[in-house]
Parts: sequence; C-alpha cells; structure tokens
Amino acid sequence: MTWQPDLFDAGAAVIDVAPVRYTDPETCNEARKDALSNAARGRKIALDLLFAHSDGLTDFELAELSGWQQTSIGKRRGELRDLGLVEDSGLRRPSPSGSRAIVWRVT
Repeated sequence: MTWQPDLFDAGAAVIDVAPVRYTDPETCNEARKDALSNAARGRKIALDLLFAHSDGLTDFELAELSGWQQTSIGKRRGELRDLGLVEDSGLRRPSPSGSRAIVWRVT
C-alpha cells in the first residue's frame, strides 16, 4: 500500500516550503518541520471554523475567530479552496476597511 498524506498531515503536498539540503544547519530542518506543522494546524482550524459557521466566513472573520493573522489564515483557507473543500459562497460582507470581502463556505 502506498502512503498518501491527508489534509492535516504535516507533510501534505499543498505546502510550498523549500526543501532542506543535507548541508544546511539543523535549524533549517527544525524551521521546515515547524512550518509544515503550523500549516496543517491552520488548515484544520480554518475548516473547523467554516464547518461551525454554515453562513460562511470571510478571511477577516476567520482571523478574528482563530486568533491568527488574516494573511496567515487566508493562506490556509486558500489551500482548502485549492483542494476543493472550500468555495466562494457568492456572498460578500464588509471587511474592517469597509471593502467587500468574499464569504467562504465548506463545499
């Protein structure tokens, strides 16, 4: 049987992290592992929040509810979109600046 990463696996292929060379310091390997782990955790947080809010959430609302930066949780939500798990609901809500923000929902 072939191993295949799942959505929340720290080695999931949706992560765009540079590989570490064997000549790199140990701290590079540690940083890469941390990045993979944080990304997997962020995808789980975003998906859990979207499941809990059937009316959908903007990236700004995701950030407020998760405690993550909007750009960070938005990146994780984008990975969920790329995987086909999240979609644009067609709705828009005001962002903190007053501009219209996409409301995302689970597919």
